[in-house]
Amino acid sequence: MQNELDQLRAELARSKTANEVTATLGATLDFHNCLNELVNVVLKLAQCDRAIVFVMDDLGAGLKFGEISSPLASREAQAALAAVYLPTYNAGENPVNTAWMNGKGLLLQPDNPTPDSPLARLAQTLGSKALYSIPLIAEGALVAVAIADNHISGTSVDEAAQDLLQGISGSAAIALQNARLHSKTVRDLADNMHEMNILRQIDRELNDTIELTHVFNMTLDWALRYTGAQAGSLALYNQEADELRTVRDIGYDLPSDQLEMLREQYGSGIAHRVARSGRPEMIPDVTMDQDFIRLLGSIRSEMFVPVMREDRVIAVVTAESKKLNGFTDSMLEFVEKLATRAGVAIDNARLYAESVRERERLSHILSNTADVIIVVGADDRIILINQAALAALRLYPNETYSGQLFSEVIANTALLNTYKRGKAINEGLIEEIQLPNERIFYANIAHHEGIGWIIVMHDITPFKEMDQLKSELIATVSHDLKQPLSVMNGYIELLLMQQKFDLQGMSFVDMIRKSIQNMRQLIDDLLDLAKIESGVKLELQSIQLTQVLAECAEAIRPSANGKSMTLNTEFADDLPLISGDRARLRQIFINLISNAVKYTPPEGSVWVRAEQRGTTLRIGIQDNGLGIAPEDQAHIFDRFYRVRRPETDSIEGTGLGLAIVKTLVEAHNGQIGLESSLGEGSTFYVTLPIQQNGQPETQEMKQGAG
Repeated sequence: MQNELDQLRAELARSKTANEVTATLGATLDFHNCLNELVNVVLKLAQCDRAIVFVMDDLGAGLKFGEISSPLASREAQAALAAVYLPTYNAGENPVNTAWMNGKGLLLQPDNPTPDSPLARLAQTLGSKALYSIPLIAEGALVAVAIADNHISGTSVDEAAQDLLQGISGSAAIALQNARLHSKTVRDLADNMHEMNILRQIDRELNDTIELTHVFNMTLDWALRYTGAQAGSLALYNQEADELRTVRDIGYDLPSDQLEMLREQYGSGIAHRVARSGRPEMIPDVTMDQDFIRLLGSIRSEMFVPVMREDRVIAVVTAESKKLNGFTDSMLEFVEKLATRAGVAIDNARLYAESVRERERLSHILSNTADVIIVVGADDRIILINQAALAALRLYPNETYSGQLFSEVIANTALLNTYKRGKAINEGLIEEIQLPNERIFYANIAHHEGIGWIIVMHDITPFKEMDQLKSELIATVSHDLKQPLSVMNGYIELLLMQQKFDLQGMSFVDMIRKSIQNMRQLIDDLLDLAKIESGVKLELQSIQLTQVLAECAEAIRPSANGKSMTLNTEFADDLPLISGDRARLRQIFINLISNAVKYTPPEGSVWVRAEQRGTTLRIGIQDNGLGIAPEDQAHIFDRFYRVRRPETDSIEGTGLGLAIVKTLVEAHNGQIGLESSLGEGSTFYVTLPIQQNGQPETQEMKQGAG
């Protein structure tokens, strides 16, 4: 009975001890603190000289030194234990490992050593022959091995102590595993936070620069700093040419030019392979790779990471270590993240460098062009102004006008009014303007979405001067030609009064008279055109255009009747008034209607129509005559231009009528156009603005039109 009571008390004591151990070990989640508590528990329960714990490594392949009870742990013992590694992957071949894997404790007897076992090797290292080991197993896996050692007394751990250690092994294993997982989680979190801080700093540094050289240097520096590599390089890859060009080296003994010579001689090796594949590579032992090129004598391992941009490789980062298997997966992951950021930065820096070169090239072109070029943003501030513009507008050549209000820079010039008119209609505008330097420019103001307004002005002063000389010459010569024509006509009249001519003679006289009349008509047209282009004033008045059109149609009707043609008019009587010069309007429409009759075969038809379209009147003169070829339509309003076709050879004309019409239409702020097809007839359209309140009574004609 007493034995049973003693046994029960012992069981209760072990249970109490196990609970205390569980509470003690479970109170900490720090792995190293848990190891310290564990060796103290083993020391207390086994009443041994010292306690040691070996823990499973990260790969699960063997046990490595974890902790030894401090009071009796010498530095020499700790150093010796740190060098001990107890492999466990050969459990089926070693009875000690088999026992541990099965959760059984082992006792090394002083008089019965087992030299080949890991426990015997450990005893030899510790200088002890009295060891007891207890495996700590959690979820079927070996977590650690706790060892009680009586190296001083040399006595074996008694059975009661063995039972106590066996009893707390499960709880200790769970506590140690939890602490290990917690510490790993904390460590991983700290590593991730550290990595995030580094990447955040890298992002700031990359965002602060758009210079390629700085991006190269910073990318490679961070790659080597994080991986602890001794050397490295960054090379740009040209996918089209399949060329790898090194742009940055760090850590090599040889200068860059000699390194480049070696690369040219032996190629880019593994880096080129990675550039082509687009996949990163870690080479644990470079001597085992046939593509390895030695640039530093002591290099043992390498890592290569491609820098991608939109699914294409633009560069390769190389890191080299003097250690065998010197890079880890976490290092590779970091450099890949770095490469992703570097890809964006390199591409942005490259695009910026290209834009700078393009801007410098454009600036050089603009500064050397004779045309005035000004770019104005949507906010009415100057974006660009070239040297020709500064000279033409008499601005200071050394002042920066970019960013200034365009209206303030060009105040009191004709260009400002033209710019305002262009903005008001919100479309392109072409006008002739005279700048303060008294030169005349052909100004083109065009709106471009996303940019603003682009103003291009071409100096046409020499052409205007030449045109003026030509007009003066024509006026002078035409005036001088009129007198001899009058003399010729007078003498013909005298001949007719004094001489009698037969039919043939009268035919000759009529031909002379007709030629004189044609010459007089040509001179009149030339004088009229010269007068118009010299700036004659229009006598503007309110006009009911349907009356003018009816008068013109009736004036031409006899010619139409002579060719058995129909001349039709189609317009309402209540069309709004226009402001115009009645005589000049009659000149416009008589010319157009007479041309329609002239170039339409007998028994054809001509229609004169007018209608209101918005704020304008649109007048159309249509015929079903010969029509005009597309190549002739482009020049039909040019002076002295006539359509040369067999059907028109017999039709007389000076080639000035339509040029005069175009000039007069534009003088009325109108537009003229043409639609025609060969054999189907032609339609000339004239668009004139409806009279507005306050229309002036006189208006200076535009010079140089037509």
